[in-house]
Amino acid sequence: MRIKICGIKTEADVDIVNRSGADAAGFLVGQLHTSTDFILPSTAARLSMMLAPFITPVIVTHLVDAVSILDMVEKTGITTIQLHGGNSPEDVRKICDTLRETGKIIYAVHIIKGEIVPSLEEYYPFIDAILLDSYNMSTGQVGGTGQIHDWALSAQIVRTSQVPVILAGGLNPSNVGEAIRTVNPYGVDANSGLKNHEGGRDRELCNAFVENARKAWMVNIH
Repeated sequence: MRIKICGIKTEADVDIVNRSGADAAGFLVGQLHTSTDFILPSTAARLSMMLAPFITPVIVTHLVDAVSILDMVEKTGITTIQLHGGNSPEDVRKICDTLRETGKIIYAVHIIKGEIVPSLEEYYPFIDAILLDSYNMSTGQVGGTGQIHDWALSAQIVRTSQVPVILAGGLNPSNVGEAIRTVNPYGVDANSGLKNHEGGRDRELCNAFVENARKAWMVNIH
């Protein structure tokens, strides 16, 4: 079970991730909708250098075109990218070709009215994993919505996907165990469900999220 804590903005957040046992930290760079979680590329570069060994930094971006995204890669030095929608297969191919074997692409799809958006067939050759996330129909927000989606459909996608599947969308310490037991994903990812009142990462919530995810995974493999 791979576990990513997203929305890292400060040195305190990095310390929480380092001590939580998580496998990856998400830095939101490249903003298209209103959010307090986005940071500058220079901040992401600095914070990523503070991560402990074996914790993977991930650029999480809403940017669409390949040129802008690859510029973020150069500015941050982070080569694992989570794309959150609107990217054409051609742009994803360009990113893939530039990153080569040194980088990884996670492509987010959204569960909207019981269906995956967009269809994945054209993207599979260029991506290393998909992230199943929720979509806020009223605001158009993708990622960080705090909303869960149909886990039965997510489980079906896990069974048929050509690449590993990461589950996101409204996950928190209370429901991550049930989500893993139901969906059996490669990994889980959380942001809004791990925040404190100031909008940073909450140490107790992050620790509990990782612990509960690991426990549920151990039950699944047995």
